[in-house]
Amino acid sequence: MTERQVLPIGTVVRVKKASENLMISTLFPVTEKNGERGYFDFGAVPLPLGVTNEQTAFFNKEDIEEVVFVGYIDIHFQQLTENYDAIVSGIEYPKLTVAAFNQKD
Repeated sequence: MTERQVLPIGTVVRVKKASENLMISTLFPVTEKNGERGYFDFGAVPLPLGVTNEQTAFFNKEDIEEVVFVGYIDIHFQQLTENYDAIVSGIEYPKLTVAAFNQKD
């Protein structure tokens, strides 16, 4: 993966152990699993279908195997990247991991 700490909305990635590409649709999504509320770096939708009845895929930057396409970068995204550390430190929930999130109930 690129050295970016955060990737913009619209970025297409291949995540480890995934069979399809995913398009990032949200940054720092908060979700719940087994009664624990936490966040991931990214939420994404499968390509080519996009939003379906299936749940959003959640993952972190370390789960990305390949960046296929980098999404839209504007001044607002650049400001977000400049303030990344402050934004992440301000999230009141713990960071979840894919391995823990995917464990069976």
